[in-house]
Amino acid sequence: MGLRRFLLMAALLLGADNLPAEPAMVLIDDRLDEFRMFLKEYRREKTIPSLSVAIVRDGEIVFAEGFGWQDHDAEEPTTAETTYLVASISKTFSAATLLAMGADGHIDLDDEFTRLSDWDRRCAWLVGSGIIFGGGTLDDGTRVEPPRCNTPFSLRHVLQHRVQGEPGTSFLYNPVVFGRLSNWVEENTERTFRDWMYEYVINPGGLDSLAAGWRDPGKGIALTRLAPPFRYDPDDNDGISTSPLPNPELNASSGIIASVIDLAEYSIALDDGRILPPELREHMWTPPTDPSGEAAPYAYGWYVQSWQGHRLVWHGGWWPDAYTGLLLKAPDEGWALVALANTEGLHWGNPLNKAEVEKSPLANKFLTLFVGGR
Repeated sequence: MGLRRFLLMAALLLGADNLPAEPAMVLIDDRLDEFRMFLKEYRREKTIPSLSVAIVRDGEIVFAEGFGWQDHDAEEPTTAETTYLVASISKTFSAATLLAMGADGHIDLDDEFTRLSDWDRRCAWLVGSGIIFGGGTLDDGTRVEPPRCNTPFSLRHVLQHRVQGEPGTSFLYNPVVFGRLSNWVEENTERTFRDWMYEYVINPGGLDSLAAGWRDPGKGIALTRLAPPFRYDPDDNDGISTSPLPNPELNASSGIIASVIDLAEYSIALDDGRILPPELREHMWTPPTDPSGEAAPYAYGWYVQSWQGHRLVWHGGWWPDAYTGLLLKAPDEGWALVALANTEGLHWGNPLNKAEVEKSPLANKFLTLFVGGR
């Protein structure tokens, strides 16, 4: 039962002289108004053409709005139904799919990922590519070991981003390896990854409007509502220019095309236990332990951390020069934030080996207003 509904029922039971609803709802509405003003200013400062945001409270969407324009000519206003490529937020869908497949015996998460038919070739390319996921040094001086191409590691290691160096020993976000989980599933089950995602996430969640990749049959509505991407361009008078559409194919790392309403409904379905039973959902949000004895900052397809004593689970999305997004949940308090944009304006540069969502100005404002409470 949502908060507003509960308070209204309480008012009826207690009588007009004992109304608890009004002060509580006024307080929430005041915070929503403050957040709305923040979003308008944030969009202006970050030069975001199209920004959509939704907030969930106790299983109900209490805020869903669009800011700006969802087309090149600024003629179609952005709405909460405007769609975006959500990028790496797709990893949360993939994690739920794989955990459910494992629970039903279709796969074993401890199976060797490195049995993938093209792994040897792709690992050799990755290690020699010069990109950080193949080894190198982070900005803070942390040494990143390359994946060991001749050492087996499991699906579980990939889901938890623990494939650098000795498998299973340390976290480093590696979307390149994670993305190949869908290929492994298709090689070993003879069904498409999209089919499995529909069976375990999209259909049980009632997520009828989003698309699992741009080739998803019958989901053209997600494409007709798509906000085109833009990149920052200091030589343009508006500070931005049009950008090519990133890869819209579905894989384990990316490909979901959705609105903030879609992702808010997804968040609610997770909380309701329609996608995963509560025990398996909590397992998805439970991180492994590092050799230091501390909990890792990433569990199964979700970042996990604490903020001022509150448990947070979240994932960002970032297509460079195109799209950014954030799905942030405080599950013990019943709050969730969804934000999607068609520039890099929501990207805050979270380190590849940490979870620091509070350093996002948008996340910090949400956490301070709603989760921390005033």
